Amino acid sequence: MRVLIKSLYPYLFLSFCFVIPLDKYATAVPNIILVALLVSFPFAVTKQDFAKLLKKEIIIFAGLVTLIAFNTFFYHEMTRDVVVLKKIASSLLLIVLFIPLEKTENLKKTLIVSVLVCIIICLYNLYWFYMEEGVFNFSSGSVINDILIIDRLYLGFLCVISIIASIGLIGEKYNDYNKWYFANIVLCVAFVLLISSRIAILLLIVLFFLKMFYTENRKKYLLFFIGIVGIVLVSFMLNKNLNERFFFTHSTQKGKISYIELASKWEPRVVIWECNYAIFKEDPALLVGNGFYNVKDKLANCYQEKIQQSERRKYFVEQRFNPHNLFVDFIISSGLLAGALFIILLGFMFIRNRTSYFKMAAVLSIIAFAFIESFFHRQIGAYIFAIIIILIIYPKTKEVSKKNETTQA
Repeated sequence: MRVLIKSLYPYLFLSFCFVIPLDKYATAVPNIILVALLVSFPFAVTKQDFAKLLKKEIIIFAGLVTLIAFNTFFYHEMTRDVVVLKKIASSLLLIVLFIPLEKTENLKKTLIVSVLVCIIICLYNLYWFYMEEGVFNFSSGSVINDILIIDRLYLGFLCVISIIASIGLIGEKYNDYNKWYFANIVLCVAFVLLISSRIAILLLIVLFFLKMFYTENRKKYLLFFIGIVGIVLVSFMLNKNLNERFFFTHSTQKGKISYIELASKWEPRVVIWECNYAIFKEDPALLVGNGFYNVKDKLANCYQEKIQQSERRKYFVEQRFNPHNLFVDFIISSGLLAGALFIILLGFMFIRNRTSYFKMAAVLSIIAFAFIESFFHRQIGAYIFAIIIILIIYPKTKEVSKKNETTQA
C-alpha cells in the first residue's frame, strides 16, 4: 500500500500545481487534491526527505510565517488577519508537500502545460469577445476579468514563469524537445503582448537582456535581443491597448498635463503607495505592525481623503485595495522584523543563485512581482511563490549521492 501511494504521490502533487491557475473553472478540484496530498503525505515521505527542509531559504521563510502567526494571535485581530495568515502558511505547506519528490523537471513541464491551457482558454474567450463586440478594446474595464482565466497581472506573470521554465529545460545541450520549449517561449511572449500585461512585458525585456551575461556567444544573442525589442516596438504600433496601458493615450487630458500627472490619475498604485507612506508616517508600529486588515481599513480612510473624484473614490473604497507592495505590506502590517526577514529571504536567494540564469531570472521575477503586488493576499499568489521557491532551491534532476557515484565508478 505504501509503495502504491508513494508512486502516485508525485502525480497528485503535479496535478495540484496544474489546476492552480484553472481554479475559476475547477473551483473544488484544488481543495480535493490538496486533501488527498495531506492524507498521502505520511505514506510517501521518508525520514531522509525531511532533511530537505533544512535549507536556509525554508528556515527563513518558516521563521517569517511563525513571526506573522505570533503577531496575528497576540497583537492583531485574529479573526480577520487569519485569512491572510492561512494563505502565507499554505505557501510553506506546499513547499513541505514537495519534499517526497526527487526533482523539479516534471514540475517545470507541468507549469508550462498549465499556462498553455490557460492561454488556449483565454484565446477562445477573446475570439468570441471580438466576434460579439467587433473591437478589441482591452486596456481597461471589468470585462477583462471575465475574458481572462485569472487576473491579467497574474496571468502575465505566469507566462513569464513559463518562459523561464522553458529556458531552464532547454539547458546548455540540444535535445529534441528544445523546439517545443522555444515554441512555448514565442507563444507566451506573443500572448503577453496581446493582453498588454505591463509587468510581464517589462520583466521579459529585463530577463532577455540579463541572458546576455550568461551566454558565451554574446554578439549572436545581442542580435536576438534587438529582435525582441523590435517586436515589442512593432506591437506598440499595432496594438493600441499597449499604448493605452503604458502611455494612457485613451485619456482626454493627454497633452494637457504631464505624464506623471496622467499616471497619478490612471494608475491606482500611485494613490495606494502614497497612502502606504501616509500610514507608515502616521503610525509605523515598527515592532508588530498594524495587522493586514487594519492596514486595509486605514488605506480605505486614506482614499476617502486623498481622492477628489467621487466615482474613483467610491471605487477605491469598495475595492479595499491592499498595499500592492509586499515589502511595505509586511513592514506596516507585521512589523519591521517581518519585512526584514522577507528581504533577507529574497536577498539570500539572489546572492546564492547568481551563477545560474534560470534561478536568477526566477528570483528577479518574484522580487519585481513583490514590488507591485501583495500576492500573499491571493491564494494563487501564495502558491505561485511556493512553486518558485521550489524551482530555485531544489535540483532539476535527481541528485546522486557521492556514495553512489563512488560505487558506480
